[in-house]
Amino acid sequence: MRRMYFGWYVVAAAIAANALLFGATYSAFGLYVLPVSAEFGLSRADMNTSLIFLNVGNAIISPLLGRLLDRVSARWIVVGSALLFGASLTILGLSESLWINAAVIIFPLALSMAGAGSLTMMALVARWFVAQRGRAMTLAAMGNAVSGVLGAPIAGYLISSQGWRHSLILSGAVGAVLLVAIGLFLRDRPGAADISDHPLEFRSGIATAGDDASAPAKVGDMLLQPQLWAMGVASALALCMSQAVSISLVPMALGQKLTLLQATSLASIAGSAAFIGKLLFSTVADRIDRVLLLTGIYSLGALANLAMFIGGGYPLLAMNAALLGVCVGIHVPSFNALLADRFGANSFGTVRGVMIPISATFGALSVRFAGAVFDRHGSYKYMFATFIVLHIAAAALMLSSKMLLAARAKFLAAGEKGALTPTRALQKRTARSSGRPGS
Repeated sequence: MRRMYFGWYVVAAAIAANALLFGATYSAFGLYVLPVSAEFGLSRADMNTSLIFLNVGNAIISPLLGRLLDRVSARWIVVGSALLFGASLTILGLSESLWINAAVIIFPLALSMAGAGSLTMMALVARWFVAQRGRAMTLAAMGNAVSGVLGAPIAGYLISSQGWRHSLILSGAVGAVLLVAIGLFLRDRPGAADISDHPLEFRSGIATAGDDASAPAKVGDMLLQPQLWAMGVASALALCMSQAVSISLVPMALGQKLTLLQATSLASIAGSAAFIGKLLFSTVADRIDRVLLLTGIYSLGALANLAMFIGGGYPLLAMNAALLGVCVGIHVPSFNALLADRFGANSFGTVRGVMIPISATFGALSVRFAGAVFDRHGSYKYMFATFIVLHIAAAALMLSSKMLLAARAKFLAAGEKGALTPTRALQKRTARSSGRPGS
């Protein structure tokens, strides 16, 4: 009996790792807002600054970590990051100093989350799959959805029964142990036996040699490509707005005099919708043009913000939470698969590391903006009005990346000759990817 392709175990490991990391942080963040701000005397904008610090840390660390991932073993990066994650949450649970908290969030916590989860795991999935890359990345990203379904209720129970400090310490300890086990289980990339025994999972007729044989592209070469900036800014805008709305849902619900159970349920609704959306989308992920899909998701985001601008109440909040979950759930893996298609799996860590500072910068601005809007006006109306316009801009930018790639392919076909320089090799590889369904 033929053994299962190890790449699917990598996908399962990615689900578990992301569920642990996001469940203890982003998914549970809204539940920490009120008790932490009350203890330290912080405003809503000041409390949201902690996510700004996390985004700043990601922006600083990710380019270096992404480059490192394309050159050294991911296994030990995951193990080291797991220990750092546990230590970070423990310090946050014990600390009485805002300065210490800020320092922990900016560096060790940001590094541990990228190193044990989002960046490392997606780089591994990109290496293990070509023919079914979209499906694999969509399933791998289900950990974020699971974190919303399980992370918020668990954190809510721990906070109510043990207090927010013990909740952080317990989350860090359990998370570190489980993440170390996941890291020791991983393998960096498929071997000859994996590929020969499972050719359909790894390779297809439209794959190019650049997917598994090329050296990592240089950062400077990538930064010269207009399509990189169009894709990066579009994705960053969409993600930062989703993050701002996500962390505002629970405080919005409580501000509308809804019960804590109703407020907590919004995170579970978003997580459940993301989970179901990913599961259904995984069946068609490699049959849909990724650029057109992302353009549609950003347009849908504009409609969701319009609905929130017009009305309120639990039914609308629940509907928006579900829509947010579906859009974010499909957006992240589709964008990661698009990056791997355009730049090659062996350069995925590098290009994803370049993308993260862009999204982190926008994320820092958005969460601060969300808190400042509420502190000044007592509602989030101005936030939703702004986000309608920005979602439309993101859709236009993503669509333009397809045109930029077509223009580049036409330029190369018109006549670049001679020996391939590293820059030309990258350009030709990205041009070839335009023939794929996902480009």
